[in-house]
Amino acid sequence: MLSNKKYLRSFLPSLGGLVFFFLLFIYGLAKNMSMSYMGNTSSEAESYILNNFLGTLLFFLLKVLIVYLITGLILGIAAQIFIILFSSLREREPGFLKSTVFNFIITAFFFVIFFFKDLIKYPQVYMNNFYVRNDINKLLVDFLADNVNPVIFTIIQIFVITFLAILLIITLYKKKNYILKYYICTLIAVVVFLFLLFLIPTGYQARFGNPNVLILAADALRPDHLSGNGYTRNTTPNIDKIMKEGISFTNTYIEVPRTFPSWVSILTGRYASSHGIRHMFPTSRDINKKFNSITEILNKQNYETSVIGDFAADIFTRIDLGFRKVDTPYFNFNYLLEQIILEAHTGIFPFITGKTGLELFPVLKDSAYFCPPEFIKDKVISTIKNSEKSFFITSFFSSTHFPYASPYPYYKMYSEENYSGPYKYYKQNIISLDEIKEDRISDKDIKQIRALYDGGLKAFDDAVGEIIEFLSEEDILSNTIIIILSDHGENLYENDTGMGHGEHFRGKYSTRIPFIIRFPDLKQSGLKIDHIARAVDIVPTILSILNSPVPGYMEGKSLLPLIKGEKMEARYAFGETGIWFDNTVRDDLFFQKLRIMYPDITRLGVTDSYFDNQVVLKDEYRDKINLAKHRYIFDGRYKLIYMPLQDKIVYELYDTLKDPDEKRNIVSIDKHNFNRLRKRLFEWAARNGDVFIRNDYIFPIMRY
Repeated sequence: MLSNKKYLRSFLPSLGGLVFFFLLFIYGLAKNMSMSYMGNTSSEAESYILNNFLGTLLFFLLKVLIVYLITGLILGIAAQIFIILFSSLREREPGFLKSTVFNFIITAFFFVIFFFKDLIKYPQVYMNNFYVRNDINKLLVDFLADNVNPVIFTIIQIFVITFLAILLIITLYKKKNYILKYYICTLIAVVVFLFLLFLIPTGYQARFGNPNVLILAADALRPDHLSGNGYTRNTTPNIDKIMKEGISFTNTYIEVPRTFPSWVSILTGRYASSHGIRHMFPTSRDINKKFNSITEILNKQNYETSVIGDFAADIFTRIDLGFRKVDTPYFNFNYLLEQIILEAHTGIFPFITGKTGLELFPVLKDSAYFCPPEFIKDKVISTIKNSEKSFFITSFFSSTHFPYASPYPYYKMYSEENYSGPYKYYKQNIISLDEIKEDRISDKDIKQIRALYDGGLKAFDDAVGEIIEFLSEEDILSNTIIIILSDHGENLYENDTGMGHGEHFRGKYSTRIPFIIRFPDLKQSGLKIDHIARAVDIVPTILSILNSPVPGYMEGKSLLPLIKGEKMEARYAFGETGIWFDNTVRDDLFFQKLRIMYPDITRLGVTDSYFDNQVVLKDEYRDKINLAKHRYIFDGRYKLIYMPLQDKIVYELYDTLKDPDEKRNIVSIDKHNFNRLRKRLFEWAARNGDVFIRNDYIFPIMRY
C-alpha cells in the first residue's frame, strides 16, 4: 500500500501541466498584448490607459495567470492519473523527470483537443491574436472550420474519459489497495448521484394569471431579411410561424438608430429628445432620474420583471429602467481594458467559453466576438421556470449585431464555400483613429458579410424556436404575449448607404424594424399591417392588450385599434442621429461630408471616475452634437431628411413609392411636400421648448 507521502509525491509530475499553461500565459503576454478594441487603435488612448489604469491591468493579468495555473494543474493531475494507472498496470514507474515530461506532453494533448474544438465553434475570438499571426495559424483554423465538425472532438473527449475509466477499473481489479478502492468508488458514486440529480425535472408547473409578456429582440434586425417577409433564404422559420399566428406591423420605425436611446424610447413610449438619452454615452445627469417605463408599471401589477441579454445589452446595467432582475453584461472603462487583455490570451479561451467561464470572467459576456444565442436562450427558459408570478421578460440577442460573430455552424451556413477573404468568420473593422485605412469592399466581400448577418439571424431564430417550444410544452404559450422586435435596423452596403446604423437616414434599412406580436384571444391572425408604427407605440400597444391604462406622458399611441380592424389617424415617423464615432472624410462616406464636424470618440468621451468609470460625453460637446444631428420625417410615402452643415442646411426629399431605393432627391421639384414635411419636422423638434429654430437651424437652448 502506498504511504501518504509516496502517494502525494507520485502527483508531483503534475507540475508538467502547470508549466505548459504557464508557457501559454507567457506566450499570450509576449506576443498578443495590444491596446486595440474591435480593430480600432489610438496612440493617445493607449497612453491614457497606461498612465491611469496600470494597476487595473496588472490585477486582471494576475487573475488570468491564476486561471491558467489552476487549469494547468487540473489537466496535469488528470494526465498524471493516466500515467499512474498505466504505470501500475505495467508495474514500472517512470522517474520523476520522465514522468514530468510525459505529463507535459499529455496535458498538451488534452489542450489541443479543447483548443481545436473551440477554434471551430468560436473562431471569431481567435482572429485578432491567433489567426492573423501567421499563415500556419490561418491554414489551421480554415482547415478545421471548413472540414471538421466540433462533435468529433467531443467524441475524442468522451473516448479519453472512457479510456481512463477502463484503466481505473482494470487497476482496481488487479490491485489489492482496498483503501484506494474505497475512495475511488465513493468518488464515482458522488459523480453518478450529481449527474442523476441534474437530470431530475424541476417540477415546474404552468402558472396562469395575468398574461405573461415575453419580448424576443435581436440587435440590428432587418425585417426584409425575415423569410416570412419574402427573403430568399429560409432564415427565420420559427419567427415566420409567430408571424402567421400573430400580427406584423410592416412599417415600424425607430427614432435614434443606436441601441441605448432606442431601448429607452421603446420601454418608455417617449422620444429620445424627451427622455434625454440621445446617444450611447450619457452622463450621470442624463441617467440618474426616473424614466417611468412599462417595467415600473408592471412591477406595481405584481409582475416579475427581468431583462436578459449578451454584449449589446450592457446598456441595461448602466441605467435603471425598473427591472427587478438584470442579467446583462456590465460595461465601463475597466471592463473595456479587461476585454482587451482577455482577448490576447487565446490559450485560456477553450476553458472559459462556457457557463462556468462566463461566471469566472463576466467581462466575456460583453465581448462582441462571443455572443452565442444559446446562452441567452437558456437564461430565458431558466427565468421562466423560476417565475412564481406572471412575468415580463425582455431578452436581447446580439448575434445580428456587428461584427456578426455567430458560432458554429451559423458563420458558414450561408457562405460560399470558396470564400477566403478577410470576412470569412466576422466583419472586422479595418480603420484606425490615428491613420485612415481604406475599407475596400468587393462584391464578393459584401455577399459574405450579408451571409454572416443571415447566419446570426438564423442563430437567433433557432433560439426563438427553442423558447417557444418550451412555452408550448409547459402550457404557458397560451397565456403569453410574444413580441419580436429590434432596437434598429442595419445597412448592408445597399447603394451608397454603407454598413452599420446611426450615421444617416438615406434608405430604410437602419430605421425600419420588425414588430410582430402574438397574444391570447387574437381574433384574426397572420395580418400584415402597413400603417406607420413607431417604436414609441410598442409599449402603449402592450399596455392596451393587458387592459392597462396608457399614461398620458407617453408620446406613442396604442396600435390595438388597427389590430381590431379599426381606422386610425395618419401619423409620422421622426428620427435623429446619435453621435458619429469618427470623423474621417472618405469618398464612400457621404454623410461625413454632409455634417458639422466635431472630434472623434476618443476626444469626445471622458472616463468619469465619479460615475464608476463610465465613458461619457464631455459636456462641452453636448450642444454642438445636438445641433449637428441629422433628422428625418416620414409620412408613409414621402421622407424628408434634414442635414445641417456649417454654412447651410441640406435637405433631401424622396418619394418612396416611386423611388423605394431613395436615389432621386426631389426636394427642388416637389415644394409642396417639402414645405409640409419641413413644417411638421420643426414642430416636432420644438415640442419640448428646449430648442429654437433660426434660418432652418435647430439650435439647442444653451444651459448655464
